[in-house]
Amino acid sequence: MPQPPAQRSRRFLLASSPNPEALSEWDEEGGMPPRQPRLAWQETWSSRGSNRPAEDSLLAEDRTPVEAILPAEDSSPAEATAQAAVSSQGEDSNDESQLLDPNKAWKLRRDKAVEFIRAYVRGKEKDDEEQKMLFLSKICDLCRTVTEKGVPMNLHGFCSKHKLVENIMALLEKEPVDSLRTEFRQKAMETVTVLSNTVPTALRGKKERLLHVCCKSVFFLPPESDMPETEGVLYAKTMSAMDLMLVAFILNCPKTSSSTELLNILEALLDFAHSKNPAVRERAVRRIERLGDFIVRYFVTENSDDYEKYKHSHDDSRELYIPILGKLLGHLFIFSNSNDSFGRAALDALFHFYKIVREGRECRLREDMENYAKRHKNLEHTTLPFSITSTPCEIAKGFGGHLFPAERLDIILTALEALQDSSIHDKQGACSVLDAALEDPDYWLTDVPTIMECIRKNLGSIHTASARQCLDSLLLQLTNVMPREEVKNLLQFSPPHDSTDLGMWEVILAMPQTLEKVLNIMMEDLPLYNWCTAVSENTCIRRLAMLAQNHISEEDFGNPVHLQSYLKHPSPEMRLVVLKGLCTVSERPEKARKLQVLLPDILEALQDTNTDVVMKALLVLKNVMAHVERRKASGPALQLAEKLLPLFDHASSQVQEHSICLFQAVVEAVLRQRKKKMKSTVHRSLLPLYFHTRDQSESVAKASGEALAVAAEFLRCKELKRLAQTEQMWRIGECLLQQDRGRVEEYLQQSQPYLKATQTLLRLEAVRFIGLAARYCKDQSEEKLNEILSVLQPSEKDPEPMVRSLAVQTTLILTSRHDAMPRRRFPLPWCC
Repeated sequence: MPQPPAQRSRRFLLASSPNPEALSEWDEEGGMPPRQPRLAWQETWSSRGSNRPAEDSLLAEDRTPVEAILPAEDSSPAEATAQAAVSSQGEDSNDESQLLDPNKAWKLRRDKAVEFIRAYVRGKEKDDEEQKMLFLSKICDLCRTVTEKGVPMNLHGFCSKHKLVENIMALLEKEPVDSLRTEFRQKAMETVTVLSNTVPTALRGKKERLLHVCCKSVFFLPPESDMPETEGVLYAKTMSAMDLMLVAFILNCPKTSSSTELLNILEALLDFAHSKNPAVRERAVRRIERLGDFIVRYFVTENSDDYEKYKHSHDDSRELYIPILGKLLGHLFIFSNSNDSFGRAALDALFHFYKIVREGRECRLREDMENYAKRHKNLEHTTLPFSITSTPCEIAKGFGGHLFPAERLDIILTALEALQDSSIHDKQGACSVLDAALEDPDYWLTDVPTIMECIRKNLGSIHTASARQCLDSLLLQLTNVMPREEVKNLLQFSPPHDSTDLGMWEVILAMPQTLEKVLNIMMEDLPLYNWCTAVSENTCIRRLAMLAQNHISEEDFGNPVHLQSYLKHPSPEMRLVVLKGLCTVSERPEKARKLQVLLPDILEALQDTNTDVVMKALLVLKNVMAHVERRKASGPALQLAEKLLPLFDHASSQVQEHSICLFQAVVEAVLRQRKKKMKSTVHRSLLPLYFHTRDQSESVAKASGEALAVAAEFLRCKELKRLAQTEQMWRIGECLLQQDRGRVEEYLQQSQPYLKATQTLLRLEAVRFIGLAARYCKDQSEEKLNEILSVLQPSEKDPEPMVRSLAVQTTLILTSRHDAMPRRRFPLPWCC
């Protein structure tokens, strides 16, 4: 909990209360000094909040004459007065004009209330509505009779002995939450307020549960818009009674506990404000708004009538500190992002709390707070720096210049917790609050370790895309403002492989802007092993830094299996860091041989969508295959060849060239006993390699020709090898079709994607090859011809004239040739 500042510019006044220790010395007939007169807030704030006269409430001061309040419920005032006079005066009983002694009359009033309360508490039938209301009325009568009229009685002892507060709570818990048909809840809260005003010690240790019961009894009622008109009026009075009860709790507690009392109330209301029920959330926030209004009226605005009345009615004074102001504001900022009545309630509360911090701290602003306020004072012509259309970010910046560092920290922590998947908070609102910190990190992000600890705690529960993006941006800013020593301290932890601690550092290391800074800090000043020796194999942050800096030794490298998790990391930057390090490491034969254990994970990296990752993976594989013994390389070569084929058509010419060169090396590395398994893959490589001999990139075309010659030698196709070596590329297509007519259908399928290639030469060669393959196809039926013509049809509209012309010519040739063919059951010999 943030500590209050050392000084305040204003002194907030709270009511004094009886000494609890002195109460225990009074018996029921002992003397008790009269309660001090009613305060201005008791008569005015309640009526202001409920839009009705205070006399409508049980809290209204009883101003009727003694004669009017003496009678019992079943007798007239005259009869009761006469009966009391007879019992008290004896010999003067015949004198009907003799009035009752006022002191004895009030004692009689007290006794009747005590008798009824005792009977009700001991009785078993407590659900009668009339009896319940009378029970509350007698409690109020008793409290006023003792405190205002000076009738002696130990109220604290009586309330404790007969468990009046517990009985009220039990009755409230039985009230239905689906309707509000009676005044009982209103009167119950008014009675609790009377007890708080007259005998506050009776509530000691019970307020927390009492507050929860009161809130639960009314917060879960149907929305006000769904209530009948009669219930709506009663609902307004009931909520007004609750507001007055909360105020009484604050004012009547011991003066050393006022901040704690306020803390308990606000935390209870915040709990209800996180309910999934919209009506509950709005009612809880509206109670917070009313408390804010009360603080402004009676503790902050010194020139108001309310403040002056309250100030002059008390001798003691103290500061009113809101212990969870930062946490409270953080929630209200996020709540205000809602466009419904709930958001408006939060905004109303923020208006009050802005006045509290602005006027209560005008002489306590530090230099950095004043500078910040000046930078963000956007609406100079208004009394507030935000409006109903402001975003949480703008509101946070408006408050920022009046908040102390601990309160600003609480706002950041609250927004971070609101990003969790399970939070009912609006993620956009929470991100908007954090945007204020991202715009001015030097002012908001002053306690980096605490914020990092909060991120570490919640990281595993944040998966929403927008929330993770916001969190990543915050981590980036934190790392940028983080001192060097702090980075070192955070890097000394040794978490398990799947810990959120490690996940946090993976995010940081995956950001290009911070990766270099963090890794450099890890490698500078002190030898790494002096302060990172405790890092486990699984974490490998230490080895990751070494890889990135190319400073890894044989001893430190050890078993590279601990890098597997990074090769599978969702961030391409993280994967790239590992592969960059492995590129350097794999240049040394002894380390390259150890990387065989990572080959399956590196092969998976070949399918990455990030071109740089694919490129680095190819380089690592090239080094490993070059340094591994041919006998050991033959097995992985089969898997690698399959992974390389799709890369021949990669968007990057550099990836194409390296994948083709690596494929050539793989084919050469396969031993004789494994050639049978490799043949199918090599056969499927022939056509792509042939097409890429026409590639516009000279390096790709050259690599394709050389690889094609090696593949031809592997398959023992002498003519194909000779044509590839002599660069007679125009004859290679027909050579492929003639030497292996059983693969014509396969070649037709392989060639079709090249009709959509980005390079004109590849599209042109594809049209030519398909026309040639149609002649060698075993199926010369009309259906097959139509299928081939439909494949060529889009090329007749190609943007390049050469491709269009060749497609049209090929279509005409194939059609005329088919029409000229003799109608035989079997195809001609040259088609077999």
